[in-house]
Amino acid sequence: MLALDDPRWATLSHAYGRAEDIPVLLNRAENDLRPGHQRESTWFDLWSALCHQGDTYTASYAAVPHLVRLVSGHLKHQRYDPLYLVACIELARLEGRGPAIPPQLVDSYRESIDRAKSLAEAHVATAWDRDSEIAIRASAAALAGDANTARAMLDADDDDEKGVGPG
Repeated sequence: MLALDDPRWATLSHAYGRAEDIPVLLNRAENDLRPGHQRESTWFDLWSALCHQGDTYTASYAAVPHLVRLVSGHLKHQRYDPLYLVACIELARLEGRGPAIPPQLVDSYRESIDRAKSLAEAHVATAWDRDSEIAIRASAAALAGDANTARAMLDADDDDEKGVGPG
């Protein structure tokens, strides 16, 4: 896992360039319970940088272990942004919408995806509304490697014009 104070973040990229700003955002995200669709939230910035329009980046893979660490605490507060962002990063990877995982990040990324999958599966029954149920179920599918099911769930929800988004 790439530590948040590791200077190698500057060698990674996100949607807007070099990723040296991601560790600061990850630190702030721990206590930011505002949903990701709110422009002033840390989550909005993380979504925009790490999974911009469904694409993923090298910094996305480095951020995943840090995001997974936040999942349980945020779900307790009825916020699914960390889980859903991790799942959308994995879904983008499965769909070929990003670069290969850098070799130095492969092990921590895969371990974190396994942990996130377990968390998603454990929390499906605790969804608090329709959006959270779709987000958590689609996350569980994506994190299990089932891109087709995850995409179908998300596309069906978009067709209903309610759309699950950062939350």
